[in-house]
Amino acid sequence: MSKVIKGIKVIGKYFVMYLSMLMPRNKKLCVFGAWLGERFADNSKQLFIEACDRKNLRAVWITKSESVLKEIHDMGYEAYMWGTPKAVWTQLRAGYAIVSNGISDLEHTFLGRSVIIDLWHGIPLKKVVYDNKYEKDWDSPKQKLRDKLINVPLGKMYFVAPSEMFIPIYQSAFRRKREQIICLGQPRSDIFFADKKPDKYFPDKKIILYCPTHRNEGAEKIELSKIFDLERLEKFLDESGYYFVIKKHFYHRMEVENLEAYPHIIDITNEDMDIQRLIMETEILITDYSSIYIDYLLLDSPLLFYCYDYEHYLANDREMYFEYEDVTPGVKAKSFDELLGQLKEVTVNGDSYGKEDRERVKNMFYCKKGQGPVGNILLDMIENGSIRCEL
Repeated sequence: MSKVIKGIKVIGKYFVMYLSMLMPRNKKLCVFGAWLGERFADNSKQLFIEACDRKNLRAVWITKSESVLKEIHDMGYEAYMWGTPKAVWTQLRAGYAIVSNGISDLEHTFLGRSVIIDLWHGIPLKKVVYDNKYEKDWDSPKQKLRDKLINVPLGKMYFVAPSEMFIPIYQSAFRRKREQIICLGQPRSDIFFADKKPDKYFPDKKIILYCPTHRNEGAEKIELSKIFDLERLEKFLDESGYYFVIKKHFYHRMEVENLEAYPHIIDITNEDMDIQRLIMETEILITDYSSIYIDYLLLDSPLLFYCYDYEHYLANDREMYFEYEDVTPGVKAKSFDELLGQLKEVTVNGDSYGKEDRERVKNMFYCKKGQGPVGNILLDMIENGSIRCEL
């Protein structure tokens, strides 16, 4: 019986989605969402804030979170709770829908024939969506049928790529035509170029930030006590005056380790902190296969890569679009001893790796426009109607 009920719900969902194509769309009304409706974050957040300052646009955030709703209302902006009549009506009337992860950032059942702009949530180093063979069988009959059904009401969809190099990658990863890829950049980085800098999260501390990517969508734990010698790390931090701040991927938010014995090691995985603001106050960034370092290239500060499980990761998690060594401008450490040695080198003698290679990689990942604020350019395109998709 449960399968029958589920089937009826799916049929009902598609029926409403196709009906929503009949709604007149207001091209000045933009709905925004991110991270399956659960967070106020990422590229969608920054573009939403910029859109709220536009007189000729009405920007509305849709969320599942009461705390997000309150935060946005406290900012003086418009937001509605997922599933409420106001949220449903707003999405039925919206000419544009802006997301960072995919159509499920909003209630896409009500978005038939609206123009959907997927800003994505980072610049992919690892293979994503249709290119990621580990995620699912993208060419199964069931998946192909779903794609065909979805593409009729939701086919007016654009993706924003950061450089020309990524256009064919985005075409493959999202299975879209060339004209559906906009070469521009990431609105979330606009904050780097603002005249007024945001307040610091750690105003009195020198920060080393560790941002590892997820392991199998969180199914494989990242255990700090196994990949770091916490006692030696704490001793180094205490002597050098640095703090080691850990921000794991959202998928690892349920992992909690007791760090009370290490006052200079701070896990903020479950803290609501804007990662762009955080990396602006970071003196040294450590990552592995996360694209966070690509954002950090715009700040031109020291980078270290802690790839302790490189062979295992490639064999069991994700393939990459590039040769890892070619696009990671920083020292690679495959053990804690190597990492600690590099940290001592950088904190004592400064950035020895050099700016030239970071500049080379930055120019690979970003077009010239993408190396500055881009939100205003994208909003201008929305306002003047230059985004068109005849599908």
